[in-house]
Amino acid sequence: MQKIVVNADFFTETHRISGRVELGAAGFMGLLNDTNSSLIEAQNTYVSRLQEPTRIVAHGETVSLIKSNLTLVILPRREDIGPAGAAQAGTGYTRVIASPVLVTTPTFEVRGFVETLGKPDHAALLVGGSNKFLPLYKAMVVATLYPDPPYAGEVVLVNRAVVQALTQIARGKD
Repeated sequence: MQKIVVNADFFTETHRISGRVELGAAGFMGLLNDTNSSLIEAQNTYVSRLQEPTRIVAHGETVSLIKSNLTLVILPRREDIGPAGAAQAGTGYTRVIASPVLVTTPTFEVRGFVETLGKPDHAALLVGGSNKFLPLYKAMVVATLYPDPPYAGEVVLVNRAVVQALTQIARGKD
């Protein structure tokens, strides 16, 4: 099985951990949803506090991250999410709809697009299925207590267990 190495930014309630992760064919969603492991191993990592994002408090060759303690993960490339996180291709009767949303957690506000077949169902997005993380595309992340700098990524995976609210927003509204 071929492995690929991707860059990722992991966010907890207090820290940002940037590093490289080795992925299999199931991509990042497969890694996060793997019930056989509670950890993610990242290499060549840098740790910074949310309130001091430019100050590196630690650099390590390897860091072990507890998946359930992650608030969100930012990925620079859409393809890194893997096949499990992508909306299926629509048919003549259904099509993939990208809807702008705001998701809040105790620490972050995330604005991006959810992709669904047909009209978005908030209950299905938040508690339906077995995925532990909700993918938002072309997303912007702001730490509510420390809004500078904002973080952005092609994909942001939000831990569904820590979501406080999800609301659809009007296109073009900040």
